[in-house]
Amino acid sequence: MEQILSVMPAINAVLISTSGLFIIGGVVAIKRGQRERHQKAMLIATSLATLFFILYVTRLALGGMTPFQGPPAVKMIYLFILASHVLLATVQAPMTLVTLWRAMRGNWSDHRRIARFTYPIWIYVSFTGVLVFGLLHYRYA
Repeated sequence: MEQILSVMPAINAVLISTSGLFIIGGVVAIKRGQRERHQKAMLIATSLATLFFILYVTRLALGGMTPFQGPPAVKMIYLFILASHVLLATVQAPMTLVTLWRAMRGNWSDHRRIARFTYPIWIYVSFTGVLVFGLLHYRYA
């Protein structure tokens, strides 16, 4: 079990970063008028993010939190990044559901309106998630 828990953070980093890449690809696709490619990219991104969340919560429940081991000056920066990441991830989840719901119902104007905010938040959360992972498991491990 310990071996599984030890690799889960890396798996989660791959899942959330890949999710972010699919979001970027989906945005590029829709700007090029490729609606079907956009839909597929967004559904893949959402699926990856959902799998990430399930594995993250499972790992947290089974293995607990990983303490930051870096110097105090870096810890303040880390805590700021972590706080913004957690806050925006908490906001992003329901925004994503609303964005998807509006798309599935064909409510394109409302979908576009909220997607303009959901997209950059998702990218920020993906990027900072990988940054937090790196600070916890590589730089100061």
